Amino acid sequence: MASKKKVVSWEKKRNRMGYIFILPFIIGSIFFLIIPVMTSLIYSLSKLTVNTTGYELEFVGLANFKQLLLIDPIYRKVLVDSLMELINVPITVIFSFFMASLLNQRFRGRGLVRGIFFLPVILASGVYIQLERMDQLVSQYASTGQETYYFSGAFINLLNMMDLNQDLILFLTSSVSRIGTIVAMSAIPIVIFLAGFQSISPSIYEAAYMEGGTKWEIFWKISFPMISPLILVCVIYSVVDNFTKSSSVMINLVHRTIFTEFKFGIGSAMVWIFIIVVFSIIGITYKAINKYVFYYD
Repeated sequence: MASKKKVVSWEKKRNRMGYIFILPFIIGSIFFLIIPVMTSLIYSLSKLTVNTTGYELEFVGLANFKQLLLIDPIYRKVLVDSLMELINVPITVIFSFFMASLLNQRFRGRGLVRGIFFLPVILASGVYIQLERMDQLVSQYASTGQETYYFSGAFINLLNMMDLNQDLILFLTSSVSRIGTIVAMSAIPIVIFLAGFQSISPSIYEAAYMEGGTKWEIFWKISFPMISPLILVCVIYSVVDNFTKSSSVMINLVHRTIFTEFKFGIGSAMVWIFIIVVFSIIGITYKAINKYVFYYD
């Protein structure tokens, strides 16, 4: 009697095909993510010495971390400077939100304007980064010029005449000075917000208009609540992007410590402290914003 062939359900076949499709990602994660991460953790707890036969690892425990946090003044200063760059995050998210709301409107040349705001991502190459650094040097050189001085003085005088708080004036002037960085960082958040605005059903707006709702009421009572989950996404993305950008002082310090000074143990400890700080900030940010997010089915 012939044995019956085992029938595999469609769900199991689909699950197997899913595993096959994600297999390259799993292999890549193991070899290019998990193994390097574990290696850097071992380096951070050790002192690496290069010799003629290769290298030797001497376990030192938390000595590298104590060196950075309690003795090394440069690392602590760079860490604080990196945290101060978080001021770019709320400016970027607010700018991206309102630019996406404007780009979602119908007007002539809308596609061209959208492309212009996405150019920093398209041109995110070595050439673009080099041009950005050159532009920063030119800006620093030009800041000593008479014209820039008059412009800054006039802008500050205008804010003072409005009787604004000095902390707010400092915030506004520093934001204007970083407008290039803000525009570059806002490219992806603008696309995310724009996709969110376009995912809202037009029938919801039609019903609101029929009920007599104004544009202001519709924006704050329909558009803003329905787009709030993406605000959380863009905030977290901007935090990560702010800490991992190529011009970050922390990234440059780690790169110099490991690849120029060949201090692999200290450099790995720098990275792990930085990772812990970044994940702590992301966790605090998520807890603070998530309770105000409106989730809908």
